Amino acid sequence: MPLIGKILAATGVVLGSVFIFLKSSVTVQEDPNFIVKKEILSGSTFSIIASQAGVATGTAEAIFSSSKGVYDLSNIREGKELVFVFDKNTNDLKELDYDINTEEELVVKNTSTSTEEWLAEKKPIEYQVEVSTAEGIIESSLYETIVGQGLDNRLAIALAEAFAWQIDFVGDIQKGDSFKVIYEKRYLNGGYVMPGKILAAKFNNAGQQYLGYYFKTSDDKDGYYDENGKSLQKVFLKSPLQYKYISSGFTYKRLDPVTETYYHAHRAVDLVANYGTPVVAIGDGTVTQAGWNGQYGISVTIRYNDMYTSVYGHFEGLAKGIKRGTTVKQGQVVGYVGSTGNSTGPHLHYEIHKFGTFVNPFTIEVPDGKPIADKDKSAFDEVKKQYNI
Repeated sequence: MPLIGKILAATGVVLGSVFIFLKSSVTVQEDPNFIVKKEILSGSTFSIIASQAGVATGTAEAIFSSSKGVYDLSNIREGKELVFVFDKNTNDLKELDYDINTEEELVVKNTSTSTEEWLAEKKPIEYQVEVSTAEGIIESSLYETIVGQGLDNRLAIALAEAFAWQIDFVGDIQKGDSFKVIYEKRYLNGGYVMPGKILAAKFNNAGQQYLGYYFKTSDDKDGYYDENGKSLQKVFLKSPLQYKYISSGFTYKRLDPVTETYYHAHRAVDLVANYGTPVVAIGDGTVTQAGWNGQYGISVTIRYNDMYTSVYGHFEGLAKGIKRGTTVKQGQVVGYVGSTGNSTGPHLHYEIHKFGTFVNPFTIEVPDGKPIADKDKSAFDEVKKQYNI
């Protein structure tokens, strides 16, 4: 056989109608781990789910204890997943993963080969990111326009949030308004997950144009700014009153303080203060409710924009002039601490809603509202050039 024929025969190449089998030198390494994913159902606890996944009680307790200073696993949320990574050879648990939110995950690993030494840490979720552009003309609403293009409805929420202080997306939107947005698409393991940051956006509302750019300052603070470097977001006061202490925090399970017979969610904070202590609006807004409000007693609800609303409960009485439709300024007194409604003593029931969802008033990330500093202006100008909206 000619030399070329011998070479082809040895390597397994199809020559004419002669089939010669290729002897592969590539070896596929088998994954040494196997993964168990458990959905968190209503009423489930970490210990219950760990047991269902085949984790020994002692191991589950050790993981729970070692994680507490980083993330309390008693706060895992219904609908999410706990991911358990086991060694295929020994069936021992090597790692626990839990997505705390869309940006961070809890990773708990056994750092010892002979004993169990669990190390917990928060890590940023490493998405693959693709930059994309969307634009449209509004016929009825921003939401319907975006969804009508087959885009993620969460993009509409993110865009509304970026311009929430400039545009009332419930009352101000008109037919013919338009938008253009440059944003991130996030992927994990090759699959689309969600929209990420809006990088730049333009919105035309009632003939007025609004521009916004995402920028992270040299002090590591991020936010949205207009073309002149002015923050699109306004600041809230840290607290609506001078209080003594917090008698009850934000929780999804609290023993009812009045009946002391059952547990229920308390998605607010209770701030103890003397009778008559003045309570102020945390920002500029409009009163949408004032007066008797069932278990809240005498209460006031203030709408700041399409995104944020606050509710103050158990007032002794309302401040002069406070009624539905009243426009209030940041720091303006709206009522006085009391114990009306479902209450055991003088305190303020203080809750905040973000897009209609309860959020913890003391952990919500409120932008500082400061403009771009002089030292960051050149970097901000580069961002504007990069995303020429």
